[in-house]
Amino acid sequence: MIEFQYKREKENILISLKTDSTQIGTFHRIATIIYALKMDILSGELSTVIEKGREFTIDSFILQADGGDTTQAAFKLGMMMDSLFSKNTKFEEILEKLQIQEPAIATFFRETPEFIFSDLPERNETCLYLESSAGRGLLYYVSRILMQNQINIRSATIETDFETGRAKDSFYLTDASGKIFASSDLADKIRREILAPIQSNSR
Repeated sequence: MIEFQYKREKENILISLKTDSTQIGTFHRIATIIYALKMDILSGELSTVIEKGREFTIDSFILQADGGDTTQAAFKLGMMMDSLFSKNTKFEEILEKLQIQEPAIATFFRETPEFIFSDLPERNETCLYLESSAGRGLLYYVSRILMQNQINIRSATIETDFETGRAKDSFYLTDASGKIFASSDLADKIRREILAPIQSNSR
């Protein structure tokens, strides 16, 4: 089930979606489609809510489309979202058709990035604050590593500071068992994997 809406605002696209797909990797799927269609997430809010005993993911984003054809880009996005959350379609099949080129990771980390993990016991969530150079594909890249480590994104706030050109994103997370993990080896592992490309280049 998915409810998808979009509208144009000047040169950008505002989208909102609601789905009952709340498993680990849901945001990565969304970020992958947005990246593959050559769009960039400028800002957004992700949340998980419970309605009548069921969990739903409710997300809203402001997107920037390459080439300026926002109407066509938004239409393609809506079509892809329907396929993405169809029970008859496998994500792996979508990836094969898209033939995604990996982003240039070094462009995200031109300046020293910040990765701060902190536990929020009152929410039973771990906050990951990420600040780095902004660029198309950053959220696709980061969300993939979180998914591979079985991290569930419960909510998030995505921001781009246009004066500094930096992304300032906060993710509220739990591990595969629903626990906080900022002080565990898992947080260090995620940090190492995200920074691995620039660490290997600096050797």
